[in-house]
Amino acid sequence: MTLLIPITPARSAGDRTARLTALALACAVPIGLVLLNVALGQDANWDLRNYHWYNPYSFLNGRFFFDVVPAQTPSFYNPTLDIPFFLLGSAVPAPVAYGVLAFVQSLNFVLLFAIARTVLLIDDPVRKVWAAGAIALVGVLGGGSVAQLGTTFHDSTVGLGFLGALALIARMQDRLFAGSRRAAFWLAFVSGLMVGSAMGLKQPSVIYCIGVCFGFLAAPAAPGRRLLLSVACGLGIVAAVALLSGHWMWFLWETHGNPLHPYYNNLFKSPLGAISDYKDLAYQPKSAWERLILPFRISADSQVAGEIEFRDHRILTLYVLLPAAALAGILAAPASRRPGASRSISRPGITRWLLTVAALSYAAWAWMFCIYRYAVPLEMLAPLCIVLALGVLPLSRTVRISVMASVLAVLQATTVWGTWGRSAWTSNVVEFDMPEIPDPDRTMVLIGGYQPVGHLIPSFPPQIPFVRLQSNFVQPDSTDNGYSEVLRRRVVDHRGDFFMIATVPDTDIAADAAEFYGLTLDWESCQVIHNNLGEPHSFCAVRRPTVDRQ
Repeated sequence: MTLLIPITPARSAGDRTARLTALALACAVPIGLVLLNVALGQDANWDLRNYHWYNPYSFLNGRFFFDVVPAQTPSFYNPTLDIPFFLLGSAVPAPVAYGVLAFVQSLNFVLLFAIARTVLLIDDPVRKVWAAGAIALVGVLGGGSVAQLGTTFHDSTVGLGFLGALALIARMQDRLFAGSRRAAFWLAFVSGLMVGSAMGLKQPSVIYCIGVCFGFLAAPAAPGRRLLLSVACGLGIVAAVALLSGHWMWFLWETHGNPLHPYYNNLFKSPLGAISDYKDLAYQPKSAWERLILPFRISADSQVAGEIEFRDHRILTLYVLLPAAALAGILAAPASRRPGASRSISRPGITRWLLTVAALSYAAWAWMFCIYRYAVPLEMLAPLCIVLALGVLPLSRTVRISVMASVLAVLQATTVWGTWGRSAWTSNVVEFDMPEIPDPDRTMVLIGGYQPVGHLIPSFPPQIPFVRLQSNFVQPDSTDNGYSEVLRRRVVDHRGDFFMIATVPDTDIAADAAEFYGLTLDWESCQVIHNNLGEPHSFCAVRRPTVDRQ
């Protein structure tokens, strides 16, 4: 007993220092990311201007059928995810609203930090905290992650559900993989709720549901337990999707005959859409070989998988290391059971599980989407998975740690942050000079061209309907989409004033769209509307001839 007296206080002091250091990091890094967002500028991305600001406004004010697809195809997206930011941005100054959004997104650091602290096997608690903090910091400072910081794309926002599920599973691994079956079932169900919430709020997050749910099949547990965990997780995913997206899917089913409208309309065959799957094929590889080498292509040219330029090699590095780690794990399995075997940096079972989740999530992404934005949570997880993969390789502990530190340092040093559009900070999320409208009670505003207009609509008098004549969803002369008839009836039946709004470069094609309905753009009446988020818009009167085209 006397031998323990000089040791216990030192350990207690180390644990206390570790806890205080962890708390300091969990507070300091999110605050630092909020300040970084301030330095980067106010979000002005294309999707914000198209639908992230309009859709929650439409939902909260019952405008779905009052307006006609003003946000183009995204007019049909579930607005639930955008409602909190719209309410916040409408109530407080824009810097405050975006600061809150950036802080919420920065909590991904806390989750990554928690996962790393749980998974890593480092005896010194203080060193373990600093190692986990460094790995998590590299995770949230990626090219795609910082590009989305404080923006309404929300891939990093829903990433909280994915990383939260991983943190829960890692923390409760003993109860999940070896505890009572009842407790394991409910823990797996809760993890499914967490990752399913990501899909319920943003459907492309299905890739992480696939990763977590089927990742349980590689868990360090008996085969029957693995199947139980996978099924329980799947049930949680279904429950979360039903809770967060079910109301919208039911609404689309009742009104359009397609719960995913307009997607997969080749299956549902709603008359209010073309017979098409509406999948975005712009970034799909042209061949199996291009899909196989996709991470290399993205590292060479980021616009292979998105609209912007950035540089990030995190996913590529993990893509290269995973096969090597898998082979090393297989070869090292017999040796690891011998007395005196080298201690790994993490427990083999949890390492195998986490790397499997990452691999499955990537595979689902590369098969279904290939749009880099959707892979941002995987980008954030990649540094930890890289460390775990390197930890499996047959290297001495000293060399292993040196290689890990060097790889993470090089990854961060070579990172170039992208941007989907930032502007100078303003008091309000959207600001512009309202054009004069003589009789708003009898006015309809037509939207022409293909550029975003939706962010301006909430500032107009609410009695004015907005009808989009041209979009990536329907054209005036479409013959395979029932919405073309909806457009025609709304225009023909209106008996008040018409105005046309379009970005300045799109004004010519907007005038052509008006002519299809027998309307004429009054060029002399056009005025330019400047706004704080992007290119200016034309706002022109539209004249109706004596006899409308029927």
